[in-house]
Amino acid sequence: MTKAKEKLKQQKSWKSMLRRRKEISKFPCFSWLMNTVQEDPTGFIKSKDLLAKLSALCNFTITRLGTRRYAMLKNLCPRVRCSNCYEANSGRPTRTTCYRGITWRKCMHKELKTLELEDIRNHLPPPAVYLSNTVAVPSDVVCNGNIVMKQILLCDDKWKLQIRGVDIDLESLGIDPTFTPDQQCLNMVIETVQKVRLCMGVSVDEDQSVPFKEFITMTEDANSENYVSRAKCCLQVVGWYSCGAACQQCHKAYKDYMEAELDQDTSTEEEADPVEDQDPVEDQDPVEDQDPVEDQDPVENQDNSIQVEADPVVDQYNMTAEEIDPVLLDSEDKAELILVFDKAFPNALAERELLLASQTEFNREQYPCGRRWDSKVIGACIKLWEESPQSYRALIDSNKFILPSKKTLTCKWNNYGSEKQMLHCMYQVAVDAKLPACGWAGGIIYDEIAVHKEWTFKLSQVETQVTGWIETGMEGFHICILNQGSVSQKLCSRALQVSFLGYTGFRFPVCQFPTGGVSASELHTILWNVIAALNLWGFQVDFILQNGNKENHSFIQSCFNKSGKESRYCSTNLAIPSTTIIHSQDFSHIMKRLRNAVLCSGHGKGFKRVIMKNGKEIVWKHWEVAVKWDRDVNDGALCENITDAHLAPTKADKKINNVAEDMLNKDMLLLMESYQCSLGDGSYLNSTIDFLKQTSTMIEVFRDELGIAKITDIRLLKLRKVLMWVQQWQRHVMSEKPIETDKQCSMLPVWKFLDDVECLLITFNDICVKHLNQFPDSMVVPSRFNSDGIEDHFRKAKTLYSGSTIKPNYDTYNKTVIQNCIGWEQYQKLKAKKFDLA
Repeated sequence: MTKAKEKLKQQKSWKSMLRRRKEISKFPCFSWLMNTVQEDPTGFIKSKDLLAKLSALCNFTITRLGTRRYAMLKNLCPRVRCSNCYEANSGRPTRTTCYRGITWRKCMHKELKTLELEDIRNHLPPPAVYLSNTVAVPSDVVCNGNIVMKQILLCDDKWKLQIRGVDIDLESLGIDPTFTPDQQCLNMVIETVQKVRLCMGVSVDEDQSVPFKEFITMTEDANSENYVSRAKCCLQVVGWYSCGAACQQCHKAYKDYMEAELDQDTSTEEEADPVEDQDPVEDQDPVEDQDPVEDQDPVENQDNSIQVEADPVVDQYNMTAEEIDPVLLDSEDKAELILVFDKAFPNALAERELLLASQTEFNREQYPCGRRWDSKVIGACIKLWEESPQSYRALIDSNKFILPSKKTLTCKWNNYGSEKQMLHCMYQVAVDAKLPACGWAGGIIYDEIAVHKEWTFKLSQVETQVTGWIETGMEGFHICILNQGSVSQKLCSRALQVSFLGYTGFRFPVCQFPTGGVSASELHTILWNVIAALNLWGFQVDFILQNGNKENHSFIQSCFNKSGKESRYCSTNLAIPSTTIIHSQDFSHIMKRLRNAVLCSGHGKGFKRVIMKNGKEIVWKHWEVAVKWDRDVNDGALCENITDAHLAPTKADKKINNVAEDMLNKDMLLLMESYQCSLGDGSYLNSTIDFLKQTSTMIEVFRDELGIAKITDIRLLKLRKVLMWVQQWQRHVMSEKPIETDKQCSMLPVWKFLDDVECLLITFNDICVKHLNQFPDSMVVPSRFNSDGIEDHFRKAKTLYSGSTIKPNYDTYNKTVIQNCIGWEQYQKLKAKKFDLA
C-alpha cells in the first residue's frame, strides 16, 4: 500500500512538473529579455538575479537558464558569455555564475504618446518601410534576386509576422504578440523582427536537381552565393537554439527526396541485372541456324530516333565522340524543346536555333567529360547567362537540353583578359567592323572604380594565380618600394580602367590595373605604355581625356616644362616623339563641378563662398526661388523634369549627369529669364542669367550628335566666346586690388577647376583642327567627347554580379570588361581567329 501511494505521489509530481514546463514554454521569454537586458561590453548580470526576476513572472522557481533561453539571450546579445565570478559571503568568497556583456535595460517612466494606425508610417525607425498597409523590414537575405522582406501586420492589440506569405508562430519563438500603439512598443516590435532568424534552406550543388531550388545570397557579402533546396511547407524561420540554418521541414523534405532517389537508383540497377532464369548460352540455337543479317529488318525502322543498334557489351563511357552516333530529334521532341526554351527566353530566336541544332550532336547517354563544346554554342550560352542566370539554370534543370554548366562558362571566360589578348581582340573588332582610316584614330580615357579588398585564387594545372594585389607594372612596383622604404604587398581598393575612344564612336577597353588609388607617377608609366602598345597595333592616339582630380593635374603638369596653359595643353608624345598629344578634360565631370560650385554659393551655414560677377551674386537661392515660382504660378511648368533631387541633391544624385545639366541648360535659362520678367526689379539676376547663357551653350554644343565637319563650324565659334567670357571673368575679379586675395578666390569657383574649364574649351577646338586637317572627309561628334561610356561600364560591372550598392572585387570586375563592351557572342568569334603582329 505504501509503495502504491509513493508511486501515485511520484506520478502527480511528474504531471505537475510537465504542466509547469508547458506553462513556462508559453511564457514570452524572448520579449521579456528584450525589455529587460541590453548589450553592454563592460557590464555583467548575475545568473541568480536574472533567474529571480524570471521566476517571479512565471510563478515557478527556475534554478537554471537552460539551453533554449540561453540561445535566446545569445541571439539577442551575440557577445554575451557565461563565466564565474566571486562575491564575499561572511568573509569567505563564494563562486557564482554571471553573464558578461549585458546589463539591465533602463525603464522609461515618462508617458508615451499614443499613435494612430494611420500615423505609424511617419514614426517608423529605419530600416522599416511602410508598404500597402503593412510594415516591411528588409532582411539580409536575397532569394532569386529579390530581398526577403519580413512583413508586420498591426491590429488593435496584436501584431502578426509574415515571411513570404507564411504566418509565423510567435509564441513558439517566445515572442509576445501584444501591441500597444506607442513609439516604444513599435521600436521594440521592429527590433524583435530584425532578430528573427530566417530559414536558409539546405545547401545543394549547383548542378544537383532538387525540387524547389533557390539561389541565395547575402546583402553584406557579395560572394556568399549558394544554391539551396527548400520544402514546399517551409516554416521560413528557425528556432533560437537551432544549430543549422534550415528549418525541420526543409531538412525532412531534402532527406526524403534523397532517400527516394537512392531507392530509385537501386531499383534501376536491379532491373539492369541479367535474369538468372534464362537458359544458358550452350542451350540456345547455334548462330549458323539464325537468319542472316541482311535478311533482318533494319534497325532504323524499329526506332526512329536511333540510327544504329546499341551493343549491350560495349561500354558507352569508353567510346569516343566519333564512335557514338547522334540523336535525331523528331517533330514532337523539337516542338517540346522549343516550348521549354521559349518559356525561359522568349526573344532569343537565333540562340534557340543554334542550340536546337547542337542537340543532335550529343547523345544523352554520353559521358559529360567527353563533350567538346563549339565556340558558337559557348557564345550563345554565355549570352543567355548574361540575360538571366535564373532562366539558364531552369533550362538546365529541365533536363531537356544538354548545355554547358556555369563552371564551364566561367572557365572559358577566365582564359581571356591579358593586355596582349585585349589588343588582339580590339584589332579584330576594328577589322570586322571595317573601320575607315579615321576610325583608327582617337584618344584614350581612363577612370577608377572602387572595388572590394579581397584576393581570388585561380587554380590550374600549370600554376596558381592570385588576383587582388596592387599591380601597376614593374616601374610602379619599384617606385612604391622607394616611397615606402620597404617591400610590401597590399590589396587593391580601386581598379584603373583605360579605354580607347575613336572619332567614329568605336570604344574598347584596352586594359585595367588593380591599384590603391593611382598616383601621378604610376599614370605616367601606365598611359605612355598603353599609347605605345596601341600604336603597334595601328591605333593613333591624339588626346587623353581625364577628370580634374589632384593626381591627374600632377600627371598633366609632369608632361610640360612650364605650364600646360602656355602650351595649350599639347605635349610631345613620349611613345612616338615625332607626334604630339593633347591633354583634355571630361565634359560631364566639368558640368557636375560647375553645378557643385553654385550649390556651395550662398549666405549662411553650409555655404563656402559667394560667387560674384559684375558686382552681382550667383547663389543657389536664385535657382530654388525660380523653381518654386514656376511650380506655384505656371500650370504647365517650364521645367517639368526638375524635382527635389535637383534642388537638394544627395551624394548619389550629385554623380548623375542629368541632375547637374538640367539645372544649367537652356530650359533653366528660359525659366530664369521668365522669372526675372515677373519681378519689378530683377536686375540682381543679371549675373546668374549671364552664367546660365554660357553653361547652356556648352551643354548644347557638347550634347549635340551632329558632327563637326569644318573648322569654321559655328559651334566652335560659340565655344570660343564662352572661353573669352571665362577668361574675362577671371581677369575682372583679380583686377580689383582693394579686395583681399582670399575674398577674391571666394568670388570664383576653385582656381584649378577654372583651369579645367579653359582646358576643355581650348583642347576641344585644337582636337577638331588636328583631326580635320589630317582627315578632311571625317568629322568630330561632340556628344562622344565625354566619359559617359566608361561610367556606364562601371555601372554595369556593379549590377551584373553584385548589385548596384555592393562593390565588386577586382576578379569580378575583370570578368565584366569584355562582357559589357562587345558581348560574348562577338568575343567567341574573335577568340577563334588568329592574328600575328609580325
